[in-house]
Amino acid sequence: MLDASLEVRVGGRRWVLRPGDQAVFGRDDSCQMVLVDSRISRRHASVAHEDEWNLRDLDSVNGMYSQGQRRSLIAVTDATSVRLANPEDGPEVHFRLLAPEALASPVVQNTGAVLTIGRGLENGIILDDLLASRVHARAMVGGEGFEIQDLGSRNGTFVNGAQVTTAFLGPSDLLTIGHSSFTVEGRRLVQQIDTGDVSFVARDLTRTLADGKRLLEGVSFALEGSSLLAVIGPSGAGKSTLLGALTGAGPATSGQVLYAGRDLYANYADLRNRIGVVPQDDVVHYQLTVRQSLRFAAELRFPDDLDPHLRERRVEEVINELGLTSHADTRVSQLSGGQRKRTSVALELLTQPSLLFLDEPTSGLDPGLDKAVMQTLRTLADGGRTVVVITHSVANLSLADRVLLLAPGGKVAYFGPPEAVLPFFGATDYADVFTSVTDEPAASAQRYAGSELHEQHSGTLHPVPRGRADEHSTPPRQQSLRSQVWTLARRHLRVVLADRSYAISVLVMPVILSVLAMAVPGTAGFGPAASPPTSEPMQLLVILMVGAAFMGTSLSARELVNERPIYQRERAVGLSPVAYLLAKLAVVAGLAFVQATLLTFFVLSRKAGPAGFVLLGSGKIELLLAVAATAFVSAVLGLLISSFASTSEQVMPLLVVSVMMQLVMCGGLIPISGRAVLAQLSWLAPSRWGYAMGASTANVKALVPSAADDALWTHDAPTWILSALALTMLAGAWSWLILRRISSSPKHQ
Repeated sequence: MLDASLEVRVGGRRWVLRPGDQAVFGRDDSCQMVLVDSRISRRHASVAHEDEWNLRDLDSVNGMYSQGQRRSLIAVTDATSVRLANPEDGPEVHFRLLAPEALASPVVQNTGAVLTIGRGLENGIILDDLLASRVHARAMVGGEGFEIQDLGSRNGTFVNGAQVTTAFLGPSDLLTIGHSSFTVEGRRLVQQIDTGDVSFVARDLTRTLADGKRLLEGVSFALEGSSLLAVIGPSGAGKSTLLGALTGAGPATSGQVLYAGRDLYANYADLRNRIGVVPQDDVVHYQLTVRQSLRFAAELRFPDDLDPHLRERRVEEVINELGLTSHADTRVSQLSGGQRKRTSVALELLTQPSLLFLDEPTSGLDPGLDKAVMQTLRTLADGGRTVVVITHSVANLSLADRVLLLAPGGKVAYFGPPEAVLPFFGATDYADVFTSVTDEPAASAQRYAGSELHEQHSGTLHPVPRGRADEHSTPPRQQSLRSQVWTLARRHLRVVLADRSYAISVLVMPVILSVLAMAVPGTAGFGPAASPPTSEPMQLLVILMVGAAFMGTSLSARELVNERPIYQRERAVGLSPVAYLLAKLAVVAGLAFVQATLLTFFVLSRKAGPAGFVLLGSGKIELLLAVAATAFVSAVLGLLISSFASTSEQVMPLLVVSVMMQLVMCGGLIPISGRAVLAQLSWLAPSRWGYAMGASTANVKALVPSAADDALWTHDAPTWILSALALTMLAGAWSWLILRRISSSPKHQ
């Protein structure tokens, strides 16, 4: 294709050159393709169309490499890839030849009466976008526009910011799929691709609580694309509240956030995938490696019909872009603080967001790591994204393009270049600045409002009609429920197996409990009654059932509270609470069954098993099921405890109380049947019903004539089934409560 245009990609940045164009790669601001890397020369290489596309080295210090060999001239063909400055980890440049009709910004797509839009090659309009489903939507010519039909896509089809199943697209409407937007021109769809270089405007953002207290007051600013904004201010100035307002997590009660001129609040369902948010807490499992974390995140964030090799390629691109190649197979727990933060950023970059927000990414880091993280954010902004960082550190503000200083009450005390902050306040250090705005927040805000800086940066803040925030919309799922459950269950199991000390404790705990069971005096076990009869069967059942309750509850009591930051972020990008809960239940059920099997096996290897049965043809199998059911339902109780706990430190006291309750309420330690209040409370204890199943199977009433006359211990199938159904009902009721708890947690983090 001699007249082909050339698409050039470096990391997340993209350029399109047409025949006759010439562009230079380099570190100098005068270059058409600026690369911020110390190994890149000021003018490193040029690409130009000379009958064909050629890439020339401009006598750079570190050169350019193709297939590991340093080259001075490379003829660019379709799918050419070149490394600059270093053959192994230098910036990688990808080239692709584009036919004239395939240009992407904008692209005019000729249409017939009916065509499909999607990632697959079989579509009439092909989207090079991992967020698009293989066959995403259908467009049919009708009237002065198109009838749009979503074809079961995972990330949704949007018309004018609203997710639709079917809708009419007229000349004044906007269709968006993934990163692509379409408008109507006659019988054509005109496509534009969001490559990340977009403007971002906050206009008069105010957040007022029900009691009238203002957390934000008239915050306004405008950012050009590919900018780095640092938001600073004393404690209580409203920095986190502003973050929520800018991302849509906590919309302002008045004012607007404009993304490329579109109201973020009114178009939140559509634009949410263009926004990446890195919370202050790391949103990665410390037990996994960097590559494992990114692979699981990619499975959850991309459509489940995406070819695995494309998902894997995107993971490797992000690892390379964040400089994590040498740490890709290192466990997150072994990374430095800065590397862990880069891993959290990498999770967000998977979907190529145009806006990236970070909440205190340098908190707790030493000065060196603080600078490294800020340099990473500078590079990301230079790569074609708008980056907003909330920070308490002022050491590296010079790397930002703009600084926004908030005074207490959420008032803007300064917005402008970082080098002008201290002169604006007539201060010599930031401690004096913070003291000034803390002591006089209103005066500080008024001083800025009357300054030339305010005039310079308010010119683009023109009034536009305010949209209505959609605070209750549910993110579309990128995968089927089954696919999410499978991914989450595999990740949970991988986390368990990666933590060797925890995995060993899971296996050792039933062994220790079985050894304790050997302390029960007697040799008859659950066999024929000894002469004279002893309480050995009842004592063994107490250890088995209370032990099962302890194992089950301890399996899950910290699970939800420890993962809460991860869950909340994944929920914001489409994770189903039902899938999350089902995956947890599946894994804890498997682990509980393994523990119950080990405990029952070791106890019955030294003590005789039940001589009879009531339902399943084997007393040992019935006893095993009773122990396993008790362990599983107790694990569900542990998840319920975890859903209510605010911190992992709160879990231990609740765990102790839970196990003590099960010990007292099981019925084998003290009489329960017939005692008002106590008998009713015991219905909530899994050990009560598990003990009843075991006592029914072993025929405790016959083995221990002196035992209390408990109707739940009757040696027959209906009684055994009743106890099993009670455990099932407890598991179902508690699972419903857990689902309510996790479904009501914030979606937009």
